[in-house]
Amino acid sequence: MQCWKMCHGVRIPNVSCSLLLLVLAATSAGGDVWKQEVGSQMEIGVANTGYRKVQLRCGADYMQVDVETGQDFGGVIYTRGSYHSREPPCFIDPRNGRSFSLKFPLSQCHTKLDNDVYTNVVVVQHDDELIMPGDAAFTVECDFSRPRDITVSANLEADRPVVSSRISITDADPAGKELPRHKRSTVSSESGTVSFTPDDVRPRKKTNPNRVKG
Repeated sequence: MQCWKMCHGVRIPNVSCSLLLLVLAATSAGGDVWKQEVGSQMEIGVANTGYRKVQLRCGADYMQVDVETGQDFGGVIYTRGSYHSREPPCFIDPRNGRSFSLKFPLSQCHTKLDNDVYTNVVVVQHDDELIMPGDAAFTVECDFSRPRDITVSANLEADRPVVSSRISITDADPAGKELPRHKRSTVSSESGTVSFTPDDVRPRKKTNPNRVKG
């Protein structure tokens, strides 16, 4: 006996409802169906594939996130909260290639400030419209809270900031839960530049003595 149910006002077989939701999600202009119907049932999670390296550079008034992929990439890269506006410098839509840069002021692109620590989330999404398992997201932090050592830095430029940097893997799903500390796979640097690779996702495959991981 065939079981039927109503799915968005259409009477269809029960087994086909999930497929119809995926089709509706792909054709929905605002992506509301994807977020409300499919997103609640599918876990995106963290990814250790789809990228070769993500590097953060902390400037005096900007962040720059450089992304390298192992294969040609034609998706979108953006800061969380900037997808729907799709405007630079918070969003790029490359047609092809394997190396990309997202550079934005610390005062823009939904960057958060807490006690001299600037934080944002950068998403690497392989499809222009849908976020799926295999997509990656990274919490990037530029920390200006460390006081300057006057004796050590006397020969440095007076306006050069003292900054440390951090990258952590996170759930690419904007509705996903924050990862517990032991799963964040954080890579830190006492300088303004730090990089993250798939090998840094816990459990880690190798150790780089030049970086501090947490």
